[in-house]
Amino acid sequence: MALYLRGTTNISVNQDKADVPGAVEENDGFGATLAANANHIAIGAPAETVGSDAAAGNLAVFSHTLHADGHPKPLFGLDQDSDAVSGGAEANDDFAAALSLTEYRPAGSATANESIIAIGSPGEAMTIGTSANADAGRVVVGRISAAGAWSEVRQLWQGTADDDVSGTAEAGDRMGENLTAVNTAPRAVSTAATMRLAVGTPGEAIGTVDNAGAVHTFSLVAAAGTNDRWIEAGDGDGIPGTPGTNQYLGRNIHYTGTKLYAGMPYGPGLGALHALPMSNTILGGTVAPVTTYKPGTGGLPNGGVRFGGQAR
Repeated sequence: MALYLRGTTNISVNQDKADVPGAVEENDGFGATLAANANHIAIGAPAETVGSDAAAGNLAVFSHTLHADGHPKPLFGLDQDSDAVSGGAEANDDFAAALSLTEYRPAGSATANESIIAIGSPGEAMTIGTSANADAGRVVVGRISAAGAWSEVRQLWQGTADDDVSGTAEAGDRMGENLTAVNTAPRAVSTAATMRLAVGTPGEAIGTVDNAGAVHTFSLVAAAGTNDRWIEAGDGDGIPGTPGTNQYLGRNIHYTGTKLYAGMPYGPGLGALHALPMSNTILGGTVAPVTTYKPGTGGLPNGGVRFGGQAR
């Protein structure tokens, strides 16, 4: 379940509440992921069984208007067997294992009363030729209108070595295990430049280095390849050092209006958190100095483990 607290409202939300999509079942994981903004709320159940496919995953979207029973009003549910979602539900897709939601103001609108949502499906098998590439992962990006209607904008995946998106979909990449979206100018009409998305691919092998991890950055509202910047350790974008085995870069990322925070809790050392200026994350942007937080520097205690595992 999830808990909704706003003003004097303090109420639980689960799949047994009136009009909430789905049904209460063992191990659904409803509430394992969630995202919210001023317009909408999204709650994921990445372990939800869809049809006979265990852990295919789904999510439910709500408004802040309260249902007659007191919980946020459900608007719709989504899974990969929905006609309005590309792909198909398969066991262990983990659809909605990561969610990020940001306000969107389309041209001609007086306010940012819509939302763009990014949905990670890191267990998704992505086929190239005859290879299914288990756990390659993908991200679905969609638009939620002011009236609460869903429309898919695009899917993001690494594709082949010959397309214009960095990387290649390979087994175990787990693209979309974590992601973060931001609108850097929330009161203005949204543009390709102001609507930003970062996607973690923590299982990415860099050369022969397994699970080194990497981060893609995209525009939320523009074509993928022409806005895709690839970030890995030591490639000049601001993550220092070199790729290391089982570093899983991309498992913890968080955008603000000015920076992308990337955690490296699996090393080197006791872990670190790197704050990359926005320009470092935009294709063709200037590489500016990066701020690094790690144990033993800047007044932080020189101890502990997994520093950078979470940051907000």
